[in-house]
Amino acid sequence: MSADKIDRLLHLWGSSLAPHQDTPPFADHQDLYDTIDATPMGDAPWKSFGLEYNGDRPLENIPSWMDKTYDVWYRDPKVLIKNIFANTDFDGEIDYVPYREFSPDGSQRYQNFMSGNWAWDQADEIAQDPQTDSAMFIPIILGSDKTTVSVATGQNDYWPVYLSVGNVHNHVRRAHRNAVVLLGFLPIPKAAKCDSDDVRFRKFKKKIFHEAPGQMLQSLKSGMEKAEVVHCPDGHHRRAIYGIGPYIADYPEQVLLACIVQNWCGRCTAFPNNLDEGGAPRSRDLADALREAFSNAALWDEWGMDADIKPFTDRFPRATIYLLLAPDILHQLIKGTFKDHLVEWVTKYLEQVHGKTRAKEILADIDRRIAVVPSFSGLRRFPEGRGFTQWTGDDSKALMKVYLPAIEGHVPDDIVRTFRAFLEFCYIVRRDIITDQTLVELRDALAQFHQCREIFHTVGVRPDGFSLPRQHSLVHYEALIKQFGAPNGLCTSITESKHIKAVKEPWRRSSKYKALGQMLLTNQHMDKLAAAAVDFEKRGMLKDSLASSHFQYLGDQFNDANDLGIIDERLGIVHSSVKLAQTAARNRPALVISLADELEIPTLPNLIREFLSQQPDDNATRRPVTFTGRIKVFHSAGATFVSPSDPHGIGCARRELIRATPSWYRGPARYDTVFVNTDDAHEGVQGMGVARVLCFFSLPCTNGLSYPCALIHWFDYVTDEPDELTGMWMIKPSLQNRNRHLAVIHIDTIVRAAHLIPIFGQEFVPPFVTFHSSLDEYRGFYINHFVDHHAFKLFS
Repeated sequence: MSADKIDRLLHLWGSSLAPHQDTPPFADHQDLYDTIDATPMGDAPWKSFGLEYNGDRPLENIPSWMDKTYDVWYRDPKVLIKNIFANTDFDGEIDYVPYREFSPDGSQRYQNFMSGNWAWDQADEIAQDPQTDSAMFIPIILGSDKTTVSVATGQNDYWPVYLSVGNVHNHVRRAHRNAVVLLGFLPIPKAAKCDSDDVRFRKFKKKIFHEAPGQMLQSLKSGMEKAEVVHCPDGHHRRAIYGIGPYIADYPEQVLLACIVQNWCGRCTAFPNNLDEGGAPRSRDLADALREAFSNAALWDEWGMDADIKPFTDRFPRATIYLLLAPDILHQLIKGTFKDHLVEWVTKYLEQVHGKTRAKEILADIDRRIAVVPSFSGLRRFPEGRGFTQWTGDDSKALMKVYLPAIEGHVPDDIVRTFRAFLEFCYIVRRDIITDQTLVELRDALAQFHQCREIFHTVGVRPDGFSLPRQHSLVHYEALIKQFGAPNGLCTSITESKHIKAVKEPWRRSSKYKALGQMLLTNQHMDKLAAAAVDFEKRGMLKDSLASSHFQYLGDQFNDANDLGIIDERLGIVHSSVKLAQTAARNRPALVISLADELEIPTLPNLIREFLSQQPDDNATRRPVTFTGRIKVFHSAGATFVSPSDPHGIGCARRELIRATPSWYRGPARYDTVFVNTDDAHEGVQGMGVARVLCFFSLPCTNGLSYPCALIHWFDYVTDEPDELTGMWMIKPSLQNRNRHLAVIHIDTIVRAAHLIPIFGQEFVPPFVTFHSSLDEYRGFYINHFVDHHAFKLFS
């Protein structure tokens, strides 16, 4: 809130308390600010230093950028790290030592950062020094990403730098739980257009990029050579040694960080015109040797090195930037290879083969296919297909889930196989736990992708091949996983999501005049409030608060999931919990015969009798269960399950709604599809059927129980194997004596919602088909195992 709004709120609050001779907790906004400033928890004051150009100057017409002082605002990283470790909310979700984890079959498991080989090797190196032996290793994870908060008011750019520690678990770093904190802001030198191409200006921008973080982190250097005492979340004090860890950045920043030439790789010396051939790993020793042996021009042309600049990591012990470039799922895979490359190549292929006019018609049908995909809980819809100008990471992720079936039939099989292999690579690499067997699957998917993408070269879409840095980065993922654990803990999506709270919202709250100072103060206040909330919670001061209730709900949800069974890593789950909505639907039949008439299913009473006949006898009387005659109809049910492969699970149960309603948001009907457990003896697809829910209802019976049920229409598998081309299982609506194969089942047999996509073939989507009706209009469907990570685990 702005100060004025805080004052107005407190005035209204005070007016409401006046009849009770009471006053609000703060007199005005300044009183509130003073209280926050006096809070010791989470305090990390802002500091600054200035950077100036000190190179050669022209005799006259000196550019303005040469005379400017560029202020760098930052917070002491040592204080930030100690604040993170003082957060008792992280107790039980932090690793104090590197470790190596193995499955019973002997394969290594990579999950959190400290399970990777890099942290283990660093600890070995630290142990060689008697002064640091047995000290806890704290890897410092850094990340930076330039962001624009406003274009209309003069292109306001900020370049925040974030800090985290490798000890906290990956899901904590991904969640908004203050494990990633704002370290400072890098300066952004700007010059007049006539000076922007000046070699001196470009070199100055690179130097200032390395000088700023080098000075920001200077206070940590002593703690990298001599152990310091740190208070940990479990209440104990430990000796700790710091070390520069991975740096999270997209490719343009990786170029700056590694001091390499554009289009070269920051991790190896592969030539930019033939990246797929690979090259020797880059290292600090190699870079130093090359600087001594070759001229700057030769280093630029032959090795892709900018010898005028040295990485800031060279100032710190045990730090080599080439080894610390983190994998970037968002920009390298989702936004890069998928959206910028593959999707664009499909457009170019269609234009090249069919001409622009026909290609537009086909692309329009691809958009229609995407638009008529049935709804699914949590799945973003594309009412106009791909027709939007501003792509976000979430847009690209959502399109990945539905794009493969949309292009099948319009492009050659090898293009479909290219997308399938790439999507499998993406879903494997985003798993929370990666084993040696997973790495074999990852290697196979990458090899298949490289083999199938050659069609784009053959048809002339990529006549010069595939020397693209972001695609080349895929070859390094296996090594990066072994070094740093599962990549979902080191991705620019973490820093980009942090922009909202650390940069964009504070900027919107500011007066927009010299906004940076106001943004710094807002961040300091918010960090203090977050730390104070954790402290208050620990002391029991928030037991009856809304926040406490929310955390209790999450805890209960997780406990409920644990009560259902321990996670089975082969299936993703052992059991799921499905419960009917809390409130029955209004204006729906209360008698079975009336419901049968409404649904136009005259056999419903027989289906219910068949269902009840399969229920256990009443133990007291040994009589079969009979139905009392009245029912309650529900429009939805909630499925709760635990998915170890889903990075959005954040360690607790995931919940999704399954709907069966004759009118969804006052529009057409929506009847979702589900996975049904049909055989406990088999895992995966062999023990699961697919059905469409036509109605949820409960059956009160004579034994005093009320059975929660679902009326379903079964689907049949088309073949005993998934489709060879797409890798998806194909199903069709099941018929019994030429009628729909219906059944009443207990909702306990429902595992979770399923997502089906029509098999479009080569036919264009008829104009009357919508996403509401596509499940009724088509007769063949793919089980979309790309809809989320849990479905991929179950059906891939």
